[in-house]
Amino acid sequence: MAYELVPLFHEHPVLLWIATVSEVIKAFLPVYYFYGIKRVSIASILDICARTAAAVGIFAFVHRPEDVWKVFALTGVTSMAIFFLGHGIMFRRHSPGWPRLRDGIRMLREGWAMFLFRSAYMIYSAGNAFILGLFAPAQVVGYYAGAEKINTAAVGLLAPFTTVLYPRAAAMVKTSVSKAARLTAVSTYIIGGLSILLTLVMWLGAGFIIPIILGRGFVASEGVLKILSLRAPMMAWTNVLGFQWLLVLGLEAQFQKITVAALVLNTTLATVLAPRFSYDGMAWAVVSSQLAAALGIYIVMQRRGLNPFRMRSDEAYA
Repeated sequence: MAYELVPLFHEHPVLLWIATVSEVIKAFLPVYYFYGIKRVSIASILDICARTAAAVGIFAFVHRPEDVWKVFALTGVTSMAIFFLGHGIMFRRHSPGWPRLRDGIRMLREGWAMFLFRSAYMIYSAGNAFILGLFAPAQVVGYYAGAEKINTAAVGLLAPFTTVLYPRAAAMVKTSVSKAARLTAVSTYIIGGLSILLTLVMWLGAGFIIPIILGRGFVASEGVLKILSLRAPMMAWTNVLGFQWLLVLGLEAQFQKITVAALVLNTTLATVLAPRFSYDGMAWAVVSSQLAAALGIYIVMQRRGLNPFRMRSDEAYA
């Protein structure tokens, strides 16, 4: 359907299908399994190996504009290698069995909130470049996408901390909500502090980071990186207090509403700001929607008396 509606896809059909196949392969990576058994280190190592191999391949094989298809192909090939390696590790621990539709539906129902959250994150990190491409030429999209990828990679450094703590918080809340609240509060302080450090590094170092990673022809990306750097603390707040706190307390519905509202706001602001302010407008749309999500989480916590920074006992929660 997108192929029929978007003229840019008609101009580059090979790129479209290579990129589509690459993303489908990535969707089958067994990262969820290693998160589930609390072996985040394995999932992280596999992800880092895939990204590093693809980056090395890009430097080795991509030299001309005609080589752009190799970028997506390299991502697909490295993802396929990690697919077999990850499943090999998984099947050494457990004998493979036939999947059952009933179990699959149950897991999708239980994990719907997390699926929606991860999907929203992907839209923030990839979908906005697509939206910008509907209103701006490819060069403008490149300025935004380059800075956005650097920002996403930097903010992504915070994700493993939340992923590691989620199972612990989920188990702790069953016996002591106050202890889970303390863990969440401490996590917020630590990850929030790291996120502020990331913001300062990206804001103050944009003039050095962009030329080194993207080249001197991407000077326009420096302003985009500065704007996007502001979302790091908001992402830290959303990840810890949404993912690690609201979800473990069973507030999936509230978290879903916040996520959907932020997505709608992001898309609305993008369609309004991008045509007028180009890549800077798109960056402000992302930051604004992230801020709205963070505020939404705060409002839910306050209204329900679940502010982890103020909870002192389980009786208060009860």
